[in-house]
Amino acid sequence: MFGRKKEERKKKTFIDLDGYSAPMYAQSDAKIVVVEVTSYRDLKAMTDMAYRGNILILDLSRFEEGDASKKELAKRLLEVARDISGAFTEVSDTLMVLSPSGLSIDKRRIIHKE
Repeated sequence: MFGRKKEERKKKTFIDLDGYSAPMYAQSDAKIVVVEVTSYRDLKAMTDMAYRGNILILDLSRFEEGDASKKELAKRLLEVARDISGAFTEVSDTLMVLSPSGLSIDKRRIIHKE
């Protein structure tokens, strides 16, 4: 209609992927690293681990509640997360998680209904 040519139907080709083998996972040197943070001086080592693509689970239980160095440490780690396009979150008063780019952190509370 209105001068348009009939569209030719393209013949669909079946591709058998049975013989194709691909790795089920990508090889990576990244690790989940649990760090017991003892002082602000640990920041350099944690930053290095984060830049290598590791997931950091940070135990800050050695710091007093309201400790200024703990707040400064969290501020610096948030900057590292932004720099590597990663994610950083506080799970509790003493537990924080920093993840690399492409791996988001989803915090959920599971509620059981009885």
